[in-house]
Amino acid sequence: MSKLKAFLKGNVKQVENASLKLDRFDEAIILRPLASAESERIQEGCFQNKAGKKGKQERVFNVVKYNREICVASFVHPDLNSAELQEDYGVRGADNLYSNMFLAGEANQILEKVTEISGIVQDINEDIEEAKN
Repeated sequence: MSKLKAFLKGNVKQVENASLKLDRFDEAIILRPLASAESERIQEGCFQNKAGKKGKQERVFNVVKYNREICVASFVHPDLNSAELQEDYGVRGADNLYSNMFLAGEANQILEKVTEISGIVQDINEDIEEAKN
């Protein structure tokens, strides 16, 4: 029974938020790790039904959308839901702000950090193949 105590919520080591300094910004961004349940919810929302062979519907996983959404969900600072930031960039919504605020290379750096702190090391292509089956 004592071995079970190591898994009780109060005994689990917390994963710290991570900071990432991007060259174009004076301050570092702060990212938080994603829980498995949150990642799964995002993943489920990234499937689309598309016409496949002979008109049969197939579920297709949108990797780009998944990557963007886990990054947006991980943001602590700056707050991508900030009306002031969205107004300044001329967009509405955290997803649109993220897409307009960061360059492609910066978005890749953010994705790498999010996957690192969240423990997402499995190749996304494996997830796609598993979802297809």
